[in-house]
Amino acid sequence: MNRPRLKSYAPQARVDFIQAMKDRAAFYGITADHVSPVKEQGDVVVIVGQSYPISVGRKRQKLVKRIAENGYEQTMEALAYTWFNRLVAIRYMELKGYFDHGYRVLSYPGKKDTPELLQEAENVSLPGLKAETIIDLKIDGSREEELYRMLLVAQCNALNEAMPFLYTRVDDEAELLLPNNLLHTDSLVRKLVANVDAEDCESVEVLGWLYQFYISEKKDQVMARKSAVPTEDIPAVTQLFTPHWIVRYLVENSLGRLWLLNRPGSRLREHMPYYIEGEAETDFLKITKPEEIRVCDPAVGSGHMLTYAFDLLTLIYEEEGYAPTEIPGLILRHNLYGLEICPRAAQLAELALVFKARENNRRFFEPEHLVRPHIIELRDVRFAENELRDYIHALGLGDLFNQPMLRLLHQFEEAKNFGSLIQPGLDERAIADVRRAIEAKDLGGQLFLRETHLKVLRVLEQAEALTQRYHVVVANPPYMGVGGMNTELRAFSANDFPEAKADLMTCFMSRCATLAVRSGWIGMINLPSWLFLSSFEKLRIKLVSQQTIESLLHLGRGIFGSDFGTVAFVLLNRSPKRCAGVYRRLFDRPGDVETPETKERLFLDANVGRFETHQDTFQDLPGFPIAYWITQQVRDAFKNGQPLSDVAPAKIGMRTGDNNRFLRRWTEVSFGRTGFAFENAAEAAKSSRKWFPYNKGGEYRRWFGNCEIVVNWENDGDEIKENTRAVYPQLGDNLGWKISNEGYYFKQAITWSFVSISYFGVRYSDRGFLFDVGGSCAFPKTDDLLLVTGFLCSRVAHDFMQMLNPTLNFQVSNVASLPWLSDKVELRRIEIEEVVQQTVQIARADWDNFETSWDFRDQPLLRPGLKGATLEASWRNWEAQSTAAIRRMQELETENNRLFIAAYGLDGELQPEVPEEQITLARADQRKDVAAFLSYAVGCMMGRYSLDHPGLILANAGDSLREFLEKVGKPLAELTFAPDEDGIIPVLAGEWFDDDIVARTCEFLRASFGEATLNENLAFIESSLGKDLRKYFLADFFKDHLQMYKKRPIYWMVSSGKQRAFQCLIYMHRYNSGTLARMRTEYVIPMQGRIAARIDQLEGDKAKATSTSHRSKLQKEQDELKKQQHELLSFDEKLKHVVDQKITIDLDDGVKVNYGKFGDLLAESKAITGGKEDE
Repeated sequence: MNRPRLKSYAPQARVDFIQAMKDRAAFYGITADHVSPVKEQGDVVVIVGQSYPISVGRKRQKLVKRIAENGYEQTMEALAYTWFNRLVAIRYMELKGYFDHGYRVLSYPGKKDTPELLQEAENVSLPGLKAETIIDLKIDGSREEELYRMLLVAQCNALNEAMPFLYTRVDDEAELLLPNNLLHTDSLVRKLVANVDAEDCESVEVLGWLYQFYISEKKDQVMARKSAVPTEDIPAVTQLFTPHWIVRYLVENSLGRLWLLNRPGSRLREHMPYYIEGEAETDFLKITKPEEIRVCDPAVGSGHMLTYAFDLLTLIYEEEGYAPTEIPGLILRHNLYGLEICPRAAQLAELALVFKARENNRRFFEPEHLVRPHIIELRDVRFAENELRDYIHALGLGDLFNQPMLRLLHQFEEAKNFGSLIQPGLDERAIADVRRAIEAKDLGGQLFLRETHLKVLRVLEQAEALTQRYHVVVANPPYMGVGGMNTELRAFSANDFPEAKADLMTCFMSRCATLAVRSGWIGMINLPSWLFLSSFEKLRIKLVSQQTIESLLHLGRGIFGSDFGTVAFVLLNRSPKRCAGVYRRLFDRPGDVETPETKERLFLDANVGRFETHQDTFQDLPGFPIAYWITQQVRDAFKNGQPLSDVAPAKIGMRTGDNNRFLRRWTEVSFGRTGFAFENAAEAAKSSRKWFPYNKGGEYRRWFGNCEIVVNWENDGDEIKENTRAVYPQLGDNLGWKISNEGYYFKQAITWSFVSISYFGVRYSDRGFLFDVGGSCAFPKTDDLLLVTGFLCSRVAHDFMQMLNPTLNFQVSNVASLPWLSDKVELRRIEIEEVVQQTVQIARADWDNFETSWDFRDQPLLRPGLKGATLEASWRNWEAQSTAAIRRMQELETENNRLFIAAYGLDGELQPEVPEEQITLARADQRKDVAAFLSYAVGCMMGRYSLDHPGLILANAGDSLREFLEKVGKPLAELTFAPDEDGIIPVLAGEWFDDDIVARTCEFLRASFGEATLNENLAFIESSLGKDLRKYFLADFFKDHLQMYKKRPIYWMVSSGKQRAFQCLIYMHRYNSGTLARMRTEYVIPMQGRIAARIDQLEGDKAKATSTSHRSKLQKEQDELKKQQHELLSFDEKLKHVVDQKITIDLDDGVKVNYGKFGDLLAESKAITGGKEDE
């Protein structure tokens, strides 16, 4: 199967089919916002001036009615998919040779474009086709399109008997929208034939893959809304096609195991490579013959689970000696059941099973062999007021329709929303009795009751399927967290599945336990979050006490792409057996992504990641995680230790309710308005400062760092509190649900990143910080701060966290539950504290080496002790220091691990060594370090930094040269390097001004290293950057700046446009309403004159040129300058307009808002103002 080709074809096919439906509807006068009137004239109708048979009018009326009921877009999409399914099914059948007439319907064997059915039309016998009509159309020679359309409709009608679920007789609105031009080279048929070939159709799996790819873009669109999912979109969002080997694992270890237990001598085991051997049993579900087995998929999708169950059942029947021609019908009649809310998927599931049956019995489509699969599309059924009362009265059903039955009839009003989770209030026998009694009733010509009668029967059919008990239940259920559930679904889940309500997939886990018979099997694949997260603790306790985990595959990421991990498992639906379950861990680290094929190879190697664990041991760990790999020593640690929360309360942080409004990067706001190191809230409130440090997690980093964000906590958080009251009035003054643990703000703490794709990133946090839910904190006593920091940064804590919750989330509850062996740790206090003091010190120094730290003091390449005679010599010294720091940190972390491994008695079980890649200090990187040096140079040009004074100089709104001189304490003439007078630095392709950024960089290098080494330093810079210095500033500097400041730049690039005729940097902290006017006067207007003069000069030079090549070179330069001249004139008009507005900025509003005030006058405006703030 060429999956990449199908993946490319199917989403575009959806677009094409929908458009084709809309085009045909428009042909008949139906568009999204208008329906043309129809005139009946005898036996014809007139639509948009065109006459049609009266039958067309009836079909059109059906279409209009359907659009009125379901909406235009939904109807077009549904009909598009119907035709897509029909044509795909025909394509599959023609490639398999399933048609009795023996001809291909959509294609021709070989490379002919004309479909074989059309070529052989006079030799084909199909219902409703008249031979003379075919011959007339063939002879005509110009009506092939009409003839082919007639043949295709007749073929669909012929398939109605075998597949009525897909091929209703095409005399309804669907036929009306069968597209025209089916024989064109770019038609829907031709594209289908070109993209789905015989290799793709070797297995019915192709139907499932096509379905997943077909709906993929719809899924992306719905997910992008990031809101509750409406009922009609649930299928698109939740359906994923399961890789075949996972299906085999689930079915072989449930259905296969059931049969092997009942037939110990069966050779079925030889056909089951994914079967996991279990211990011998005597107490198991007894089966006497294959017909007794019932297998259900309650979220059947395209039927993948059931098609493989069909294969296994076929082997079972054959082994029992049944006739091969009987087996397909027996399987469909007795064994397989599927439930689905999506009509399109239900069609495909039924189709796949029919094809399976036809594959095994070539006479299956004949009436005496044909059996319709038990695939039930769950539909909403609603009754109008008094509708049931009138129906019951008219048919005399009062005795049957008691209160439980009436409640049942109303349980399916939201069937499309709740699906198989609905639990009918009556048992299977009671429903069957009522159904038989109603089916026997004679409506006595009371046609007005017919619709109600059919609705009642529909409810009973659906209820019966949901009250049956099945020997095997297998599913890939829908995955949807509570945030994606619509209001009705959320309430339903909370009421009916309180222990599982956090996700649809876990609701299905609970529901499958009631669908399966006692001692039956449940096989599922879903997300691993239920194994560990605290929101599923009650579910785990219930599962472990009432069911037996026979096997579980912990798959990691890659089964369904890179977005999330998966877990597949088989449960025995009865209280735990005494034997151990088999667990397979098929990944090394959380976050690693491997293909399904790689996972399969790992599974088939029985020695990879195999654990055998008794599930009663899960209760030894707090939170009851399914930590199948833990050892006795670890269990002892949790048993003997006290919860870490006893010595270091772990607290969830604040949710501001509006991060765009209340959070900033510290570099965005005035430094003087930011308060650091306050000991408590009272001091902070008195300070009149607005912004305060805020722990918000961030990328993986250990020991110290990620100090980047500040929060608006002016006047003790008045604005945030006021906003919280407005958004959540139900809270009153009890704001702790959003502004959590306020009493811990400003305290010394240990913080960590809530989300990480690698390791547990724990850091010491100074006093003065508030904290976010993404940067929650633990608060040990001051005496224990270093001890607890060391523990949480140790391999021991990391591995314990992986046991409690090996997802990408490090929850407060998990940290609080870590075992603390106080006596054992106390014995090593001095050694641990000595190590941790050094690690924090090294990590802090590393963090402060970069200008994104508020404690940055100087550029490392200019620092005494590192600065050499040249820039290259300085960088070599820096490289040596960085390498030494990493090695020292590696030694210290290894020692910290050794101390805690010994304290917890885990010697031999855990290794203390730390790989270098886990050290989170900065590595020397020549290109990056030289770019940082240039960024510092620009900072000195702007006055943000100075060679004469450490740390920040100008970092408050409206700062000027006067404030710079006051802070540095030197007059202008004595400065080593003077900042620009107005904070405007031209960045140009040519040397138009003697104070542009390249000239000033050279001046900075002279001031730093002297005149003698200027050329050598410039050469090193350009070698490091891989390009000319001017080109770097022109094209790359601002990109690097955006990356360094995470799309919140402090130096803003004014740009004339694509030609870069004029560019300059301005420093936002020095911006005032006159900045742009000064830039225009001093640079833009003079630039226009200089370009014009150069163009004139080049005109004269061309006239004097003595060679064609020289003249061409001059002409090229002149042409480029003319483009720049044109751009500059246009830019100047825009600039003048903005200058006249005298725009002011407020740094408290942040870069995103302030940058946006200038529109496309500034470079990368969309990237900076368009992105969503991190939540």
